[in-house]
Amino acid sequence: MAKSVSCTVMAYNEEETLVEAVEDVHRALKAFGDREFEILIVDDGSKDRTPEIALELEKRIPEVRLIRHPRNMGPGSAILTGIRNSRNDVICFHAADQQLNFQQVAGFIPLLDEYDMAIGSRSGRPGYTHMRMLASHTYITLAHNLFGLRQYDDFNFLYLYRRSVFDGMPIESDGVFMCTEVLVRAIDRGARVVKVEAECLPRRVGVSTCFKAPVIEKTFGEMFRFWWRRRSGQTG
Repeated sequence: MAKSVSCTVMAYNEEETLVEAVEDVHRALKAFGDREFEILIVDDGSKDRTPEIALELEKRIPEVRLIRHPRNMGPGSAILTGIRNSRNDVICFHAADQQLNFQQVAGFIPLLDEYDMAIGSRSGRPGYTHMRMLASHTYITLAHNLFGLRQYDDFNFLYLYRRSVFDGMPIESDGVFMCTEVLVRAIDRGARVVKVEAECLPRRVGVSTCFKAPVIEKTFGEMFRFWWRRRSGQTG
């Protein structure tokens, strides 16, 4: 049984939603009772009051730990920081924009008693523009064809890991592609993966940075670089 949980709350300019996000995670993890837990707030170089609010949460809630990036390092960086700094058996994530219902996410944690990873797909994509839908569809189609992942229809929404998944695992990407890279590497190593479906909630404030041109360019660059290195037997 996985007896402890580390949840990383990822925040970039989330002053309006951070308190609610952290309190939701704390409430859901505390409800288990028999699993120790910690909450890592990773601030990705926010320019609003997010760091001050995170410090207040760290002082008020014993399970909270704040980690700050010195500058904005982009999507994926907070996940990598969370992986490297988590101490417990199960590693999971929650974005402070609250597009996931963490109570639902917490319900998937017991699956990690049996599986090595849980990968979630979203039941819908509220608020997505036509361009964002096109970029998402292109990404998923490429992942299916380049890495043989046709049984999965989402790669960057919900993910829970056993800590042991990362033992000795090199991770080359630090952007949006990183979670797909981890999935491919884990499957190559024989990881037991379970698929789940979760509700995607509309983002209440702010705008996603994942679909800006530089982010898209980096994402596909990391994808094709990893594909080539894996095909050439250079990924370890």
